[in-house]
Order: sequence, then structure tokens, then C-alpha cells
Amino acid sequence: MFRAMPLPEKPTTVSTSASVRDRLFDTPRQLVDFAFDENVAAVFPDMIRRSVPGYDTVVALTGLLAARHLTQGGRCYDLGCSLGASTLAVLRAMDTTPCQILAVDSSAAMLDESRRLQEFDDRVEWVEADVRDVEIDRAQVVILNYVLQFLPPEDRLPLLRRIRAGLSNGGVVIVSEKLAAGDYFDGLHMDFKRANGYSELEVSQKRAALENVMRIDSEDTHLARFRKAGYGTARVWFRCLNWASFVAWPDGDPR
Repeated sequence: MFRAMPLPEKPTTVSTSASVRDRLFDTPRQLVDFAFDENVAAVFPDMIRRSVPGYDTVVALTGLLAARHLTQGGRCYDLGCSLGASTLAVLRAMDTTPCQILAVDSSAAMLDESRRLQEFDDRVEWVEADVRDVEIDRAQVVILNYVLQFLPPEDRLPLLRRIRAGLSNGGVVIVSEKLAAGDYFDGLHMDFKRANGYSELEVSQKRAALENVMRIDSEDTHLARFRKAGYGTARVWFRCLNWASFVAWPDGDPR
């Protein structure tokens, strides 16, 4: 069902110079559904920073949020880890404290590119798997940054319920998503992309490629889903235009 990736011999840090400029949609092309393949993996750091408002802030604070709940020897799941940015943020926030991070992604290309860009210490286990197939057990932190929006809508509630069942006492879930927030914020998001150097052709072609694979929900839908999944409290802790990040926990306010 899934396979663990071999651990690196020694840790390094992210190589910022390795990021390639995203030009995937800068010429007319026969459009197919967006996929996290080798081409996307090669330009992903540039693509997501130029496309997602507040991305760097969300990733850095994900690490700090996780570190508040991840005790010595505790377990964190980074589901849909892509190139491991959130995993690296957790490691930085934890400093040298022993912990276990399971970084999971279904894209072999993304995991391979992640290992090319950076390597982590033995606190991280890389797992190639569909996040819906991963057993969640004794989790203190579960991260789902920009993942639910790529799952079929009918699979989102069952996944959150499974995560809820696998959370330890005091555990939290961090979920970041694009929101259905109306034309005004959608238009501002398009302006954000243009301001970051994307042409009208790039904006329109990428939007068309994502149409069938990225189905977004409103803030109210997310909050209602958390309640249905058994989370006592869920809050928006970050919002920028039509992008937001939620933190949810099963029982009352966290310490």
C-alpha cells in the first residue's frame, strides 16, 4: 500500500539556489489536468510562493504551532508533504528535541525532488502513499497543508474522522486551503499572481489545468466539517485573501 523512503546519510538544509523559475504555462499548450509530476516538482518552490499568498508565513508558523504540541519522542504526520517544507519547519522549531515525523506524499516525483533539494535527520520517515491509506496512530500533530482541496469532496470528512481517531490527548490538526470566498478575493488573488510576474496566458492556462482537480470549499464548509468529524474546536489562525489555515483539536481550547 505504501513504501517508506530510505533515510539520508546526513542532514542538510534547503537549497534555495536550486529553485527553478516556473514557466510551465508560459506558452500555448494542449491542456491536461494538473498533476504533481516531474515538471511541477522541479519548479514547485517558485510556483507555490508566487501563487499562494502568505505561503512562507503559513509554513514557518506551522512549525511553531506543531512544536507547541509535539513533546519529546512525540509523533507528527505531514500528510501531502510535497517537497517537505512543513516538515523542515517542524524540525527547525523542535531544534534537537527527539521526535518522529512521517512525511507522506503520493507523488514519487515530489519525494524524489525533495531529497534532491534537502535531506533530513533520522527523525523523518519519508513515505510514498495516498494520505487516505495511511494509518494515523498516537499523533500529537497532523499537518494537511494544501491537501484537502485536491481530494474528492466525499473523501474529506472520512479522512478528518480517521485523523481524529488517531490523535493523542492534546493533539492538533493544521489544515491550510484555498477558499471559495467570492469574486472580489478571487480577483485580488489573480492580481497577486500578475504582480509576481505571471502573464495573462500563464494565469488562464494554469487555472484551466486546475479546474477539474482542485475543488475548493468555503470557510463555513471547513468549520462545519471539523465539527462533523468530532473536533470540539476549530479556528482560522491565518487568512490572506482567499487562502486560510485552520487549527483544530478534539476537546476544548489547547493549553
